[in-house]
Amino acid sequence: MKTKFCFTLLLSFTAALMATGATQVAQAQAGGGTLPGESMGGAALVFRKPSNPASSRSGGGKLPGGGKSRQAAVAQDRTIAKANAARSAPAPRYSEAEQQYKLATRQDPNDARGHEGLGNVYLDQGKFAEAVSAYQQALKVKPDHLPAYQPLGYAFVRLKRYPEAIETLTGALKYDPNNAEIYNNLSYVYVHAGRFQEAVEASNQAITLLGQTGQAYQQGLQNKKEVLSHAYKNLGNAYDGLKQYNDAAGALRRATEIEPTNASAHFNLGLALYNGRRYSEAIQSYKTVIKLRPELAAAHFNLGLTYVAVNDKAGAREEVATLQKLNPAMAAELQRLIKK
Repeated sequence: MKTKFCFTLLLSFTAALMATGATQVAQAQAGGGTLPGESMGGAALVFRKPSNPASSRSGGGKLPGGGKSRQAAVAQDRTIAKANAARSAPAPRYSEAEQQYKLATRQDPNDARGHEGLGNVYLDQGKFAEAVSAYQQALKVKPDHLPAYQPLGYAFVRLKRYPEAIETLTGALKYDPNNAEIYNNLSYVYVHAGRFQEAVEASNQAITLLGQTGQAYQQGLQNKKEVLSHAYKNLGNAYDGLKQYNDAAGALRRATEIEPTNASAHFNLGLALYNGRRYSEAIQSYKTVIKLRPELAAAHFNLGLTYVAVNDKAGAREEVATLQKLNPAMAAELQRLIKK
């Protein structure tokens, strides 16, 4: 029988352990991108709240001149601005924003901004299927409308519609071919689709681009170092899927070097090291995770399982004692494995 490590919802590893007979315990992770307070695992999808559609009032819109067309453009721009203001209020007024963006789509069905804004409102509220429809409409009327691509890809990921997410992100590269962030996210989706070799290639492309440009995606709240760390995490996950465990460990160790306090990278490194039967190194990785996140039950559980793998029952029992306070179910499971 095989035992698997505890992992978070977005983790792409399938780390098989020694013959102990434990059942897999899943730790759910809210959200889905690179967000503050990210939990452990392979959540290396760079995502941020989409910006509002451009308007002349925000300095990003241009109005056509002349007669009725200009009057219509002024009215359309005013509607977009109202919708943006409602969405961006300290207490977002989503119902009002939705109504105004819908009005914009009726005023000018061929203005991608109204559809984009509507998708943003739906995405903010976790209405991913509705967001998909709105973003798809934006791209239908304006195929090169780049602001719709990444959030559409994210919505597909949240719906676990990975082939469509791949198609969307690949489409974005036609209009923004040197965007490291898109390659990083494409690698993430390839891993979840089980297309590991393509994930390796996409991760390496992201890493190459970051080295060449010296900056992350221009819209980003992420800096270069963070995106680069995510790219190495995705590369490690892809190698793990190919069962190239030493390569996986090398990529993940690079991620920990770039961001020494990124507990997620250390957590994944522990998984890769275990898969490669490098148990003493895996133990050190999990100890680092615990130093960074002392109350993370998954790390204590996996450390305990690694102790079981090297027949260090005393070390495993220490983790049982800790887990009794953090997660009694994990504590009971680990105790069962120690007795085998």
